[in-house]
Amino acid sequence: MFTQLSNIATVSLGYKSLQNNFFYVNKATIDTYGIEKKYLVPMLMLRDLDPSSFEQKPKPSLWLFACRDKRSDLRGTGAFRYIEAMADRSASEKKQGGKTQTIREALEAQSGGLWYAPKARPNHHHIWLRKAVGAVYAPFLFQKEALVDQRLNSISPKEGMEWKELAAVLTSSLFAYSLEINGGASMGAGALEAPTTKLRDYPILDVRLLAKAQRKKLVALADAVWSKESPLDWSSKQWKPGASIRALDAWLLGVAGADVTVDGMYDDIRATCQSRILVAEDKKKKTKKRHSDSVGSVAASIAEAVGPILQTKNFPEDFTDGAKLDLPLIFDRASLKEITIGHLLGSYDLQVRTRNGTVVYEATHPAAVAEAIVRALLWGRSTFSVSSDAKKMDAAVNEFLKWVSHAEGEISTAISESALGTGYEILLKAEVYKRLGIHPLSATKVLPPSISL
Repeated sequence: MFTQLSNIATVSLGYKSLQNNFFYVNKATIDTYGIEKKYLVPMLMLRDLDPSSFEQKPKPSLWLFACRDKRSDLRGTGAFRYIEAMADRSASEKKQGGKTQTIREALEAQSGGLWYAPKARPNHHHIWLRKAVGAVYAPFLFQKEALVDQRLNSISPKEGMEWKELAAVLTSSLFAYSLEINGGASMGAGALEAPTTKLRDYPILDVRLLAKAQRKKLVALADAVWSKESPLDWSSKQWKPGASIRALDAWLLGVAGADVTVDGMYDDIRATCQSRILVAEDKKKKTKKRHSDSVGSVAASIAEAVGPILQTKNFPEDFTDGAKLDLPLIFDRASLKEITIGHLLGSYDLQVRTRNGTVVYEATHPAAVAEAIVRALLWGRSTFSVSSDAKKMDAAVNEFLKWVSHAEGEISTAISESALGTGYEILLKAEVYKRLGIHPLSATKVLPPSISL
């Protein structure tokens, strides 16, 4: 039921002018030169859009100066006055070597023809999606097609599909899930990047496989979301999916035949989103001056106190309740660098790489089996066995998380009571886990798609 987005839609970068300070004009500039309306195309920027609404009715703050008439035909017009006034002003970009160019020189160097004519044709679309997602995944929708700047991607349906059908599946939390697990996190700011070229490969429900009545139902459910609810901010303390989005998501999960509950999917998205944002915030904290000696000594004492508790059990063997461990695995744990998890709904594509980039393990397993392998590696194991029975492994993982949460509580309490003060908790926790020989994500509820070892 799923396909790559590019199979059902065309994904394009928003409008790129190559010289914004010439092609983007505001009302004051238009009035100053008297630029004629026929040479102006309303241009929307991200700041013009309303993130609290799906359906957009913005007032543009800028217009694209789109004049393709010959200069000899423009004399006496406001467009001609504007072109003449701007031609010799400094361009926003410099040539290599640092020599400043005029706007005319910069644009003439980009292509032939009329230097003042925009190089790209403005294309208007109904659906636009952020290139960088914080905690709101929802698309911006326009009843009347709009032109938006390059900070967004346009998504337009291919032949045989209505734009509202495509907008409906992009509105669903299934696509938010796809964005979160396939996007690249920019840890400097915590934003989830969905660049144009990669977005095309993201999985999405294949609307083409739905019957006519199902397509009609899909749009009706989405219409209720668009008219009654605001896009979810998945990091907000007041976060709560409304009845309409729940109905849309539940219906789509049913159509897809997914063995996942709506609430289970919501928990995964929310936990992953919050983890991504928290990791970025933690990274900022690490730029503070470090008390390395103090951190080391405190971490050593905490690890010494908690270590004996952790050594009483091995994962997964001591949590499987007699399950047949029919999948033996051996890794050189010290050589491993990264684990990647490609997961959508029921199964995980697992890949383990070494520090030199070699893939030492690659397989597709039921989610619980793959998760057991990952958690064993995070627990510092090199030689272990898991069961191919997904139910047994799911129970083992759940028991392990309950057990290890007590140890995590002991570590957290010791860190909070340490004399280092606030601002060093993340650094201290990392040092404690390092001394214990386990990964800080060992006990996290939702595993991220990429884990550095």
